[in-house]
Amino acid sequence: MVYRGIARGKTIELEEFLPYVEGQPPRVSVEPFAGQRQPGSPAAIQQAMHAPLHLTWEDVDALEQAIAEARLPVQDSSVFEEEEHL
Repeated sequence: MVYRGIARGKTIELEEFLPYVEGQPPRVSVEPFAGQRQPGSPAAIQQAMHAPLHLTWEDVDALEQAIAEARLPVQDSSVFEEEEHL
């Protein structure tokens, strides 16, 4: 039988009840669920890089607007020119 659950320290919380009598010791074999990656792991990052984008055109427009609003004015003069005149 295969059961899915969530690891919480030394305890595994199963999604379903086991068909055993309360207190009966089971034999357990544990392995990570293959369909889910640990957040921040190299495998999760690689999976995210190869996944299709989940952006809408509104998301793109909002990003472009935020970039435009955050632009700083360009200065033509050098900060070192002031020292030359001293």
